[in-house]
Amino acid sequence: MGTHNHPWQPGSAYFFSAHLRDRYSHLLVEHAQVLRLAFRVAQQARPFRVNAIVILPDHLHGVWTLPAGDEEGHRRWLQIQAVFDRQLPGHPPRAMVRRDRCVRPLWHTDFREHRLVDADDVQRHIAYVHDNPVKHGLVREACEWPYSSIHRQCAKGESPC
Repeated sequence: MGTHNHPWQPGSAYFFSAHLRDRYSHLLVEHAQVLRLAFRVAQQARPFRVNAIVILPDHLHGVWTLPAGDEEGHRRWLQIQAVFDRQLPGHPPRAMVRRDRCVRPLWHTDFREHRLVDADDVQRHIAYVHDNPVKHGLVREACEWPYSSIHRQCAKGESPC
């Protein structure tokens, strides 16, 4: 499922999941602003559309679309990790950072992703992303979770919040 097993398709939408190594960590929600910054930096360097995202305490799920002619999805994720790691106060301890800059001690070495086949598949995965905090018992209603793009849909009147 890792991105180096098969190429990314330019212009395609992808579902992805990324997990911290520490399953008991709350680092992602405690530093959600840092993660948002990392996404903005990556989007400025290599534009892409975030269709949906949810940040949970120890992992995140998202749906994003690459521009036509661009298959650099994996590089985007590596950049997001690198910016997050560098901006995080006191994490990771510099002694833990390996010479291989692609290996990030906070994160599992690979993230899961797969290409979405059509508009219905995109909508199903967006719903999965937004419902994930409910699935994990963090809230009763998806709209209650503050670290979710569902609030963009609510503002547009596209989701019942």
